[in-house]
Amino acid sequence: MSIQIQHVTKSFGTFQALKDISIDIESGELIALLGPSGSGKTTLLRILAGLEGLDGGRILFDGEDITNVSPKERKIGFVFQHYALFRHMTVFDNVAYGLKVRPRKIRPSKEEIAKKVHELLSLVKLENFHDRYPSQLSGGQRQRVALARALAVEPKVLLLDEPFGALDAKVRKELRRWLRKLHDEFNVTSIFVTHDQEEALDVANRIIVMNQGKIEQVGTPEEVYDNPKSPFVYDFLGNVNIFKGRLQNGKLKQGLFEINAPHALNSYEEAIGYVRPHDIQIEKEKVNNETVAAKIMYIHVVGPTVQIELKRQDVDEYLEAELTKEQYKTLNIQKGDIVYVRPKQLKVFIPEDFSI
Repeated sequence: MSIQIQHVTKSFGTFQALKDISIDIESGELIALLGPSGSGKTTLLRILAGLEGLDGGRILFDGEDITNVSPKERKIGFVFQHYALFRHMTVFDNVAYGLKVRPRKIRPSKEEIAKKVHELLSLVKLENFHDRYPSQLSGGQRQRVALARALAVEPKVLLLDEPFGALDAKVRKELRRWLRKLHDEFNVTSIFVTHDQEEALDVANRIIVMNQGKIEQVGTPEEVYDNPKSPFVYDFLGNVNIFKGRLQNGKLKQGLFEINAPHALNSYEEAIGYVRPHDIQIEKEKVNNETVAAKIMYIHVVGPTVQIELKRQDVDEYLEAELTKEQYKTLNIQKGDIVYVRPKQLKVFIPEDFSI
């Protein structure tokens, strides 16, 4: 089912939670609503579910205006962060609940319900847990029951509000992989809320990055990570290093230090270059003015990568670099060394970019 969100606004008292939100979601997409707390992502999800009214705008499912349609009639499956399972019901009865409470005219028979529930429990790898209660399950297992329950009613749209937020890192990773596989099998239009950048980049077909009630950027994980449209998106999607200076003739200059910024051809007295830690190159000798001297303050080995914290010698600013173990061994550097740092890829923003 396709979804059209058209000029949606929502306020709570004097606080404007959503500001003129418009986005088209294609049938079968797996969309991440990504942003910090208070960005409006959960409010938008609840409006789609019909659990929250809106102040302006429209919601269309397959071109049909459902803005004033009740949650029951929207054919939506909703999965909450804390599962919201019925504690007094077994796993089987939790999954069957949505089918059992249907009006008699459209309610499946007991046999049909049992068959459906067992199919779903098999799908979520919990077929041997059908007679257990939620208190007897792990967090990951309870979340899978919640997903099975949402899918039992064959929703046209699946909405998930921080579905893995209450789980530990390893379980989250396993469930992310499982959710992708589940989505590919069911092909139901799915939207999930998260503030976890890695989760959004790992799972979604497209990401909607939200901030202060507005959409900052929409794109594939690769698009929003490699080509962020604003400083907020760049900063939110991972660690960054900042190089301040002025733009002149396609170069960002700060004192004697200058670095090519070929996509920024106009001149500005103020500009800021953003670069990811893995795009910082470390050299032992000064080659040219595209390098800046820095002192190694800290080295942290994390599995196959080495994180290095450096302090620039020309200005009172810190930088972070990320090397492979092979690069680190080849450089033969240690804490206290003076090295020369060069950004390999730079994204330059000017002051007006910060007021988008």
